[in-house]
Amino acid sequence: MGKLTQVRMRAFIIGLLLSVSGLVEARELFRHSTGNVFTLTASLASSPFNWILDSDAFNQCLSGQSPVNFLLFAELGCLISWALLVAGLYSYCIPLVTNLREVRQDLQRSNEELETLVEARTAQLEQANQQLQQEVVQRTYSEVALRKRTAELKERLHQHLAVAQLGQQGIASTDLSILMQEVVILVAQTLSVEYCEVLELLPGESAFLLRAGVGWQDGLVGLAKVGTQASYQAGYTLMKDEPVIVEDLRVETRFSGSPLLHNHKVISGATLVIPGKKQPYGILGVHSTQERQFTKDDVHFLQAIANVLAAAIERYQSEAELYLLKRAINSSSNGIVIADAVETDNPVIYVNPSFERLTGYKSEEIVGRNCRFLQGTDTHQPALEGLRNAIATGRECRAVLRNYRKDGTLFWNELYTAPVYNTEGYLTHFIGVQTDVTERKDFIEALEKSEEQFRLTFELAPIGMVIATLGGKFLRVNQALCDAVGYTTEELLNLTLADITHPDDLATNLILDRQLLEGTISEFQLEKRYLAKDGRIVNALLKVALVRDSQHLPLHFIAQIVDVTQHKQMEERLRHDAFHDPLTGLSNRALFIDRLKQALNRAKRYNDYLFAVLFLDLDRFKVVNDSVGHMVGDQLLIAIARKLELCLRPIDTVARLGGDEFTILLDNIQDHQDAISVAERIHHELVQPFNLDGHEIFTSASIGIALYLAPYDQPEDLLRDADIALYRAKEMGKARHEIFDKEMHAHVLGRLQLETDLRRALRNQEFHVYYQPITSLITGKLTGFEALIRWQHPERGLVSPVEFIPIAEETGLIVPIGQWILQEACATMQVWQKQFPHLAPLTISVNLSGKQLREQDLIEQIDQVLAETHLDGHSLKLEITESILMDNAETVTEMLLQLRKRNIQLSIDDFGTGYSSLSYLHRFPVNTLKIDRSFVSRMNQDDENSKIVRAIVSLAHTLKMDVIAEGVETRSQLHQLQSLECEQGQGYLFSKPLDVLAAEILLAQAPTWEGCFR
Repeated sequence: MGKLTQVRMRAFIIGLLLSVSGLVEARELFRHSTGNVFTLTASLASSPFNWILDSDAFNQCLSGQSPVNFLLFAELGCLISWALLVAGLYSYCIPLVTNLREVRQDLQRSNEELETLVEARTAQLEQANQQLQQEVVQRTYSEVALRKRTAELKERLHQHLAVAQLGQQGIASTDLSILMQEVVILVAQTLSVEYCEVLELLPGESAFLLRAGVGWQDGLVGLAKVGTQASYQAGYTLMKDEPVIVEDLRVETRFSGSPLLHNHKVISGATLVIPGKKQPYGILGVHSTQERQFTKDDVHFLQAIANVLAAAIERYQSEAELYLLKRAINSSSNGIVIADAVETDNPVIYVNPSFERLTGYKSEEIVGRNCRFLQGTDTHQPALEGLRNAIATGRECRAVLRNYRKDGTLFWNELYTAPVYNTEGYLTHFIGVQTDVTERKDFIEALEKSEEQFRLTFELAPIGMVIATLGGKFLRVNQALCDAVGYTTEELLNLTLADITHPDDLATNLILDRQLLEGTISEFQLEKRYLAKDGRIVNALLKVALVRDSQHLPLHFIAQIVDVTQHKQMEERLRHDAFHDPLTGLSNRALFIDRLKQALNRAKRYNDYLFAVLFLDLDRFKVVNDSVGHMVGDQLLIAIARKLELCLRPIDTVARLGGDEFTILLDNIQDHQDAISVAERIHHELVQPFNLDGHEIFTSASIGIALYLAPYDQPEDLLRDADIALYRAKEMGKARHEIFDKEMHAHVLGRLQLETDLRRALRNQEFHVYYQPITSLITGKLTGFEALIRWQHPERGLVSPVEFIPIAEETGLIVPIGQWILQEACATMQVWQKQFPHLAPLTISVNLSGKQLREQDLIEQIDQVLAETHLDGHSLKLEITESILMDNAETVTEMLLQLRKRNIQLSIDDFGTGYSSLSYLHRFPVNTLKIDRSFVSRMNQDDENSKIVRAIVSLAHTLKMDVIAEGVETRSQLHQLQSLECEQGQGYLFSKPLDVLAAEILLAQAPTWEGCFR
């Protein structure tokens, strides 16, 4: 090693020692130092230099003995000084950094507290702002309501002014037509409507006349008529007798607008009844071509107008009646006198011209006097006492008095007096009617004695008695005849025998009368018909004799009339009821079979004679009875009967066999096309809706046709074949017709045999339950089974449910069959749940038929099954078709809610194949929708069925339901269903329906269809 190297090693070691010594001293200095950082750093830097200066090496360097060491020491001292300086600064800065961190944390806490305070203040400001906005909105609403109320008050004031104006016009007006026209103009202006009218109810109440109106086409006012039927707004208002408001006539269901309203494109309106004394005068109405809501104030205004108008009409009618009465009194041939009942001595205030002619006195000579002056000095007549008592007590009185004319001549006066009371019930006047009966008095007195015995016999006879002139005019009739024909005695005395005789019986009567007058016969008796006052026919037994005088000249006829109407009616009713339907008046089965038998006999006699039988049954008639009631159903049957009569010829026969079944005999047709034409005509007629009791009802009919092509021995056989064709028409879709052939008969016989076998199968327990697995399309695991019935026929083997289930539904056997399936399926599932607990939860799906849902004790039956099988309700899923839901929406909904309370799951089977009603679907407490296999089997990537399936899945998920796809048979279908997020599926891709043993083997394998999910 060289000398220089040795020197460097020593310098390094010395420098290292110096550094260690400096560090120790620096630690002590830092520990005890209280100066600033610069003083401390200087102390640290000076320590190694002091040590170096004291060392021998440094002295050698200074003496020049080792220049190299000098340089090394100098370099090393600088480095150590700088290192110590940096270490000192770092040690001093540590507390400062710590303090800075604490300050920063304090600042952060202060900042957070400040932010919290700001947020609280901001929330308070927002709340105050919201309250302020609410107050502003409330004040705005108040101002709007105030302005609206002000406008309503102004409008109400305007209406009151209009009513007051009309009241003044009604008092002053003398022309009712002008007043009515002013009314409609005033109402239209006040309510700002385009149309206003007054409809006058015409006599007979069959129509309204447009008496006054504004806005209507020229020429309609005074001429246009509107029907009074309740299907029109005016007729509906008259029927209800209360205001009727229509907001939109286009969607109104209570009635339809009359042609008058439709022709003027009316949309909104209000109508009310104008009252009258005995019956309503008519209708007051306002209409607009714009949608408008008529308020209660508008109705009150119209009611006030109607009342004012009614008062004016009543005043006008009263004045007209008074004027007519005055003219009638003045033109009467009887003397009429009116006396004041309030003034003393009852002075006369009016006499008519006939009274002046009768007495010879002028009006001014009589007015102011009592009529007793006409008796002169003959004041002790017996009749006067009764007359005075009647006047004193305010009663009616009839008396025959001896009076004297102005010239002193005597005349017999028949006087009828009657009291007149005012509206408050006070007696105000007496009215007297005087008739000169002098001649009649003399004649009566001469005949009274001789006629009394005859009168008693005549009047008290229990049969009709008539004395008539040779020309047939009634001279005298008794009460028995009046009761029989409905006329009063006075009315009959103004008529003749010919007037009340049935026109068809006149000729016979005239011939017999002539024979009496000629003397060829002395009397005759016959049965004939009379016409009563009300138009009814009176059947009578008539016996007539001719009365002659002493010269053997004919004087008059005397007749006895015995009313036998009730006997005839009873006979006719018995005859009619025996062969006619009491509801429709059509032929009944007995009469139809008789007519059919006659047709068969004609067909056997004439080879070219052809006829046909049509058997008609209404489609869904039960829905009509269940929805709108049997009364409307009966009205529909009557209306159908009238339609059928219009479609037929007079030689044809239509009959009602019962219920909604009708039969038609088409007599003497050319070929089968004639029968088809009649069926098509019936279909066409039934397309039109029936308006019955406010209901618009649509119906259709299925028709079976049987032609007489082969010989029939009995009419019932032809009727049977038409019935068979009818059921074929129903099976083919209803609202159509089918012609009978032999294959139909064979088919019916087969169905009859199948029904018999079905009853035996239920009794002999030939049914079996098969179980088709239901699989999760998400996990591939088994989730449950659907219970399916199979029939092991002892001769035919397995019979398809498609073949026997419809018959079971039709016969009602589906109820015990369905109960049996439910019992078997629930018991089997309970066994499986115990046997395979690791597969829980498994569910069993069982179908419910419509007839089961109509069973009142269905809930009790299900409760009993669950109790007996110990199966939890959550494990049972009941499947119902959507057509059953729609047919019995209200009843089914209540029953489904009860089932859901028992945790029983519900699913809609074959969804999409019926008439789905989305507006009702959300109301049903349903868990699952099952997509029908017809959609799944035809599902491609972009076809219509894929879109339908997608829509059903989306709908189900929207309604919080899951979906089961039926008929999954290919992996392509499976993958599409998975892409649509369909939860479950069943089909031959997973498994066919299995018997109990095969299903248990499948459960034991705990299958997961993983291969189908790749």
